[in-house]
Amino acid sequence: MKLVALVHLNITHKGLIFGWPDMRVSTTNYGDRFVASAIFRQINTANFRSFMFGQDVPDNIDYAVVRGSTYLHHQFQFEKANRTIDSINAPVALVGLGAQNSTQDPRFLDGNSDARSFVARLNEKCSSISVRGDFTAKVVERLGGKNIRVTGCPTLFYHLRTPEIAVPEMLRGQRRSLAISTHIALGKTMFCRDPDLTLALQGRTITHAIKNSAVTTIYEQGTRLEYDVADRSLAFGERLRAAQGAVSKLKADLYLSPLDLMVRTVSVRTVEEWIARMRDHDAAIGFRFHGNMVAMVAGRPSFYFTYDSRLSEFCDLYHLPSRAIEDGWQDPIQAILDHDWAETNRRFAKAFGELKAFYEENGVDHTL
Repeated sequence: MKLVALVHLNITHKGLIFGWPDMRVSTTNYGDRFVASAIFRQINTANFRSFMFGQDVPDNIDYAVVRGSTYLHHQFQFEKANRTIDSINAPVALVGLGAQNSTQDPRFLDGNSDARSFVARLNEKCSSISVRGDFTAKVVERLGGKNIRVTGCPTLFYHLRTPEIAVPEMLRGQRRSLAISTHIALGKTMFCRDPDLTLALQGRTITHAIKNSAVTTIYEQGTRLEYDVADRSLAFGERLRAAQGAVSKLKADLYLSPLDLMVRTVSVRTVEEWIARMRDHDAAIGFRFHGNMVAMVAGRPSFYFTYDSRLSEFCDLYHLPSRAIEDGWQDPIQAILDHDWAETNRRFAKAFGELKAFYEENGVDHTL
């Protein structure tokens, strides 16, 4: 039986239940865990060892599968990743590599020698390079990458099949149930084009959802703020202060109360719980890639407000309804209802085929 090195798959699981520890004792990112758990399910892991970037991989492994993520940006620790890849004396399959920037200018890493050396190692160790979308493909190509295959995000195929999006009839009426994926903890990041505008738009989106649905549930996706607002084991005053801070940050004091936020914000502890909750909604609207992706894995439609290259790249690849934050307000519910989901489903099927082809040409024993 072949021994597989799993690199940068930060997962905690019991059987096929994938979860994470309490946010107060860890720095968990739900999205990272979602990607890692999807890859873990997609490959034969009967015999494996796990490694993180910065660690050396021993010679006795037969091949390595590396979780791709947002590695192509100026702040990534290329030295640690290069050290680990250099130590692998076996074929490497890096799946789902992504570039991320505030705009879709593929030249943004042209002068970064560390990024160029990282891609050179992938050329040497991988039969092909799996990337998240066309923007990343252009960046990798400019950095010297060869044999690039656009596979999208492996998370979409968490259930080892292509999801089919269908618009629930309940979405057409006022008794609809909506999931809102927020990034209230958003700050002056290296990616978001306009944090203040994005935060204000989140406040408007939450308010719009509350006024136009029977149920609105808010998912902040693995931040300390989410835990502090949603955790009913905390003192009420502590939760209220956290919610007041969030409403203030959204500049929504005039139309959104802290109690509105408290009663609607939830926190999940496993991927399976996250997906199950999404099945109870009619659609997801928001600002987090995986916060909406989880709804699509559950077969529910979604709408994105985009503020960086990653969100735009995915919406372009999968033909998802979206609107750039600079373009002003659009009713996301109506946009979902008007959208051509048959084309989106076709795009999903194409990406599924590309991911299977990637695993096979890189010698990965997969389960797709």
